[in-house]
Amino acid sequence: MLLLDRCDSGYRGRRVLSKIGNNKRGLSNLVAYVLLISITISLSVLVYNWLKTYTQKDNVKSCPDNVNVVIGSYDCFNGINGNITINLENKGLFDVDGFIIRVSDSPNAKFGVYTLDNNGVPLSPGDSKTITYKFKDYSEKSIKTISLVDVQPYILKKGKVACNAYTSQKVVCA
Repeated sequence: MLLLDRCDSGYRGRRVLSKIGNNKRGLSNLVAYVLLISITISLSVLVYNWLKTYTQKDNVKSCPDNVNVVIGSYDCFNGINGNITINLENKGLFDVDGFIIRVSDSPNAKFGVYTLDNNGVPLSPGDSKTITYKFKDYSEKSIKTISLVDVQPYILKKGKVACNAYTSQKVVCA
C-alpha cells in the first residue's frame, strides 16, 4: 500500500511503503471469525449426526394393516405347577411368522410384563394353534398366577418386525 508522507513544512511528495502486518488487529479479527465459523459448523455436524440416531428412518419396516392374531380360548391353573393353555387364531389376511406372548400377574395390569414366548409358530390366515405354557418353566420370574395375556404377532422382513396390532385379554386362573 502506498502512502503519502506529509510533514509540517508541506507536501514533499515522498512515497513510503507501509510494512505488511503493521495492522495485526484486523488480521486477528479475521482469524477469530474464521475459527468461530468453522467450530460452529463442526459442532452442528456433530449434533446432527448424534440426533440422527434418535429419529426413525423413512423406510421403517412395518406389518401390513390386516395382521390379526386373537386369543380364541384359554385354560389357566394357578400355583407353581400351574399352566396356561392358549388357543391362538389368525383372523387376519396375511401369514404371520410367529408371535410374542407376554403375561402379567398384576390384577390391574394394562400390558404384559413377563415374556412367555418370544418366537411362537407361523400361522396362516384361518389357522389356529393351541400351546401350553407351564409356570415352572419360568421359575426365575416366580409366576404363580396370570391376570393378563398379550399376543403380538410379527413377520420376518429383513429381520423380526413386531406388528403394532396386538391382542390383550384379561384371564382368570382356577
